[in-house]
Amino acid sequence: MAKKFRILSLDGGGLRGIIPVLVIKEIERRTGKPITDSFDMIAGTSTGALIACGLSVSDDGRTPKYKITDIEKIYTERGKDIFPKKNWFKGFISGVSALKNPKFSPDGLQKVLEELLGEKRIADCFKPIFVTTFDLYNNEALLFKYRQAIANPSRNARLIDICRATSAAPTYLPAYNFMYNEKKRVCVDGGIYMNNPTVGALVEITKFHKEAPYKMDSLSLDEISVLSIGTGHYSSEIARKKVEGFGLLDWATNITDVMMQAVNQTTTYQTEELTSVGNFLRINLDIDDPKYSDMADSSDETREYLIRQVNSQIISNSVLMGQLNSLLSD
Repeated sequence: MAKKFRILSLDGGGLRGIIPVLVIKEIERRTGKPITDSFDMIAGTSTGALIACGLSVSDDGRTPKYKITDIEKIYTERGKDIFPKKNWFKGFISGVSALKNPKFSPDGLQKVLEELLGEKRIADCFKPIFVTTFDLYNNEALLFKYRQAIANPSRNARLIDICRATSAAPTYLPAYNFMYNEKKRVCVDGGIYMNNPTVGALVEITKFHKEAPYKMDSLSLDEISVLSIGTGHYSSEIARKKVEGFGLLDWATNITDVMMQAVNQTTTYQTEELTSVGNFLRINLDIDDPKYSDMADSSDETREYLIRQVNSQIISNSVLMGQLNSLLSD
């Protein structure tokens, strides 16, 4: 049987990106090799795109520049730079300001990305990547694809620009303004329509498998396997509230989680229907306490909670780990 084309798909979710990072570490422990040796394409949205770019960027075009432990440090050591914690007074002022402005400055994220990615571009990746964002200026979904970048210099965007564009989550960070493919772009988080980029990656490889860098004469859906990793699912109490009376402010403080959960569930359904039995695995965890659900919470307490949940709900789940081993061994 021919070797399957394997896709690693990583959801958006801010600092909850520690969840897929820890799952990837466990996969590397089990396989004894870098995650990039186990997959042929990495797709990501928002924080998932940061992970995808960090794992795929290369200095020599053949090997990864960073290890997963390097990416892990972004979440364990730099979270407070990206989403600074505020004392109660600053929190109150920030809350008032957030009615008109994003909650956070992009300066911390920009600094982290500059240190991680420098002036590297998509074509500097040694592994094909697929990243989502939405361009408000041109009112269109914007997809960054390795295939297009190596064929057309105008599509070979800087990885910093890609990560800023895909992670500009409404209410959290400002929209990102830059030039791409000879057009002005004003982008917001790809999570508003494709927080789980799995189906986009499936479309990319099934339609363009004959083109570089893939160069496959044929490829059917039966020959594709997908590992999709989420960033935690919080069962919000919003459904128990009187949403019929919600106004602008009520929805503004709840809509991001609602959108992310809805599109993630839709994508999981679509992928399960498109792929063959045993060729798709979705890994995610339940966040059972609302105080740990904020994707911009950089506190040690929340990070430690998420780490414990990864260990208890995912790594210690023998059935799930058996399914993972089966997916990776095909």
